[in-house]
Amino acid sequence: MATIRKDFDSYKIWQYSGHKYEAVVYCFHDNVRVGELIFLKDDVKPPQNRLQSDKPVIHFPISRFNDIISILRHENPLCLFLNLEKQIGMVATSEHEPIGEEES
Repeated sequence: MATIRKDFDSYKIWQYSGHKYEAVVYCFHDNVRVGELIFLKDDVKPPQNRLQSDKPVIHFPISRFNDIISILRHENPLCLFLNLEKQIGMVATSEHEPIGEEES
């Protein structure tokens, strides 16, 4: 089963009004875009997660936005995963996290 992993160290957030997307988070590694997280209205069925130009494009309902942003703000290092067979995508920590340790 092929899985794509892309580490990232920074991001940009775009919040939209009057667009089919509610928000997009572009993920970067060394200032090169390596993937994107697309947030849609809760009542819109998201399209399949996909690989686009070797970059994971992962869809979430907008109700997950604060959860994902919290991960981006408080955890590191981070990566994107995309299972190509099942089209399952995720944002994840890329190393073990110590229990009870808050990052600054």
